[in-house]
Amino acid sequence: MTTELSDTTLTADRIVHLTDQLAALPHLRPGPRTNALFGDLVHTVLAAPEGQARAVLDHPDVSSRQDTVRELSARGETALEHDWAARITAAPDPRAELAAFPYLDNYRRLTALEVRLLREWAGAAPAAVAVVGCGPLPLSTLGYADALGGPVVGLDRDGAAVRLAREVAARTGATGVRFEQADAADADLRGYDVVVLAALVGETPTAKTAILERVAQAVRPGTLLLARSARGLRTLLYPPVDLAATPGFDVLEVVHPTDDVINSVVVARRRPV
Repeated sequence: MTTELSDTTLTADRIVHLTDQLAALPHLRPGPRTNALFGDLVHTVLAAPEGQARAVLDHPDVSSRQDTVRELSARGETALEHDWAARITAAPDPRAELAAFPYLDNYRRLTALEVRLLREWAGAAPAAVAVVGCGPLPLSTLGYADALGGPVVGLDRDGAAVRLAREVAARTGATGVRFEQADAADADLRGYDVVVLAALVGETPTAKTAILERVAQAVRPGTLLLARSARGLRTLLYPPVDLAATPGFDVLEVVHPTDDVINSVVVARRRPV
């Protein structure tokens, strides 16, 4: 067995083991065991060489669990955000509690990357930005509002997430943001210059493409889209945007971070009707 094949097998076996351990947990709320398993899974994904990704993804035991890994990751991230949003809103010092969120820097770096891309492609400061799938801990929405100094709206289909997002914004003194309950599949997005599609909007590449079709129908020509995606082994954690299937949009740029910021960013513009 070659070293490369051995490394691929070790990575695949590790992913299988961690996936099965997570699936066996009674819940995915944050805690020592849950945090350790998710942390190990993310580390395994990020540590694998890029050239190894295809072989690992094609490993039969990994391939058969791909949907399960994504589903567990989505549930775990949602549970983590709900837990921290509740902690922040209940804390005597909400800003200090927010600063203790372990992935705050990752969110800030991803949002800073997206703001830079937005400024490069927009040509002018956007009058209104919508973050679709803002979640209960709306760090991206808050980051956009702070960086752009203009109105930003966070949208989420989950009413509980919207209520928590409003509380987090209010308790941390955020300005220039509001939150509304809306499903990405039927949200009215005509009033926005920029639409940001969160990574967990669309559970599979096929579902994400279907949502992009609906977004294309709901925005004005010329609207910029920033869609969070993934590539390589990172697609185990988040479904990728199919660049060959972005109906109604012209892809302008795709950026793939190589550090511990997991998500890629696809920049596209709604083409004229």
